[in-house]
Amino acid sequence: MIAHRGASAVAPESTRAAIREAARAGADMVELDVQVTRDGRLIIFHDDRLERTTDGSGRVADARYSQLARLDAGSWFHQRFAGERILLVSQAIQVVPRRMGINLELKRTPHRRALLRRLRRVVRRGRVVRRLLISSFDPHLLQPLHATGLPLALICRRAPDASLQRAIQLRCVAWHPFHALATRRRIAQAHDAGLRVHAWTVNSRARARQLARWGVDGVFTNHPARLGGLRP
Repeated sequence: MIAHRGASAVAPESTRAAIREAARAGADMVELDVQVTRDGRLIIFHDDRLERTTDGSGRVADARYSQLARLDAGSWFHQRFAGERILLVSQAIQVVPRRMGINLELKRTPHRRALLRRLRRVVRRGRVVRRLLISSFDPHLLQPLHATGLPLALICRRAPDASLQRAIQLRCVAWHPFHALATRRRIAQAHDAGLRVHAWTVNSRARARQLARWGVDGVFTNHPARLGGLRP
C-alpha cells in the first residue's frame, strides 16, 4: 500500500501531516513528488505552479527555496493545517518512519542536471538507498540514474505496451501504470520480465481487490486507512 503524496485524502498533500497520517494508517510506502528550485534545492511538490496548494503564486522552477520555505502549504486543505510548509527532500526523508519505503517521483524540469546531481548527493548523505524507489514519467530522467544502483520505476499514463517494454529496456525494478491500464495480461508480462507492478491511483476497495486477484504488487492510494484492511 503506497500512500499517494502521503495520506492526501485526509491531510494536505506532500506535507509532514500527510506523511504522518500515512504512517498512522499503516502504509508500506509513501509516494512524494520531487522538483528542483531555481537555486538547485530539491523540494517535495507536485504541481508546476504554486497556486493550488499554497498561498504563493508562480512557477516552482522560477522560485528560490528561501521564498518557498515561507509559504503556507496547509490552509488550502483546512485551517487546522495552517502553517504546514513545503518540505525539502532531505526533510521528508527524516519524517518518513524507517519501516516505510519512499517512492520519489521525479517531475520534468528545465533544471534536469541540477535535479539529478542533487538527488545523488541527498541519497548518499541520507543513507536511505534501501528504502528508496525512484520513478518518473520521463525515461530520460531515469536513464542516467541506472549506474547509481538506485531502483527505478517507469510511470505510465498511455501507450501501456510500449511503456512496459521501455521499462524493461531501462532495467527498471517496477512499472507504474494508471490502474485502468493494469490488465491481468500486462501484469503477467511485467512479472515475467522481473518487474513489480504498482497501479495508480486506487481509492476503491473493489478495484483494489480486483487488482490484487490479478497479481498486482501494490497500489497507490489517497486513502491508505480505507484500503488497509485488504492485506492478506
